[in-house]
Amino acid sequence: MGESDATITALIEIKDTGITIERFERILKQENYKIEKRVFWFINPNYQTKFGLKPRKQVKLISSIPWIRNFFTTAMYYVVSKQD
Repeated sequence: MGESDATITALIEIKDTGITIERFERILKQENYKIEKRVFWFINPNYQTKFGLKPRKQVKLISSIPWIRNFFTTAMYYVVSKQD
C-alpha cells in the first residue's frame, strides 16, 4: 500500500503488544488497584504524531461492549490508585 518501513514497523509493534482490555483490568484487580478514570480511544492521540491522524475518543456504546471494543480501541488511558 506504499507505507514506509517506519510506519510498517510501528504498526507491527502495536499488534505485538497484544494485551486485551479485559486482561489488563483483571491484572489491576489482582494487584489490588482501583480504576479511578479510564478513556478509550478510537484513534490513539500518539497517532497524530506518527501518522497524522486526529485523535478520536471511542463512542460510549462501543466501549461498553467488551468483545467489540477490543477491535475498535487503539489505546486506553487509565488513572489508577492502590486500594487499601
